[in-house]
Amino acid sequence: MMQTMRERWQQMSSRERTIVLAGGIIVGLSLLFVLVVDPFLATFDRLERQAARKEKDIKELALLSREYVAKRDRLAQVESRMPSPDGQFSLLTFLEDAATKARVRDWITGMQPQVQSLPQGYQETAVDLRLEGVQLPELLALLAAIDQAPYELHVRHLQIRPKFDNPTFLDATVRILSYAKG
Repeated sequence: MMQTMRERWQQMSSRERTIVLAGGIIVGLSLLFVLVVDPFLATFDRLERQAARKEKDIKELALLSREYVAKRDRLAQVESRMPSPDGQFSLLTFLEDAATKARVRDWITGMQPQVQSLPQGYQETAVDLRLEGVQLPELLALLAAIDQAPYELHVRHLQIRPKFDNPTFLDATVRILSYAKG
């Protein structure tokens, strides 16, 4: 077979040899491109896209990590201000003392406690406090006493309405929350 190819090559004119040689080079280069270069370029593009996606994921993970650390620190801070489970803290007692100091105890028309167990072993105590005929400075003194409590307390809801007959007196509803490890 090789012999017959050599004979044919010898019988070709120089012009035919040039055309066959050029065709062979073109076919060889085409095969090289299709079999080697194109798959290499496709793999390179895919890896570049994956690298860009991974860099984005790393940045997002770093951001989530910072948020997690901040929230974990905030949780530790809040838990350090929670009453101990075996402690003697009572939200009702604290609110009665705060109302006495703020001189609003006479205007309290209702205190309704509610206790609810939350996930992760926490217990939420809520007290709905209703005041009628209180003036703004005394109400602000009560809210300041709640804010300066030794434990973590939250005013979840505050609704203030002026009295119809005398707008200097207010009706207020305050929902105060306290959390403890359950």
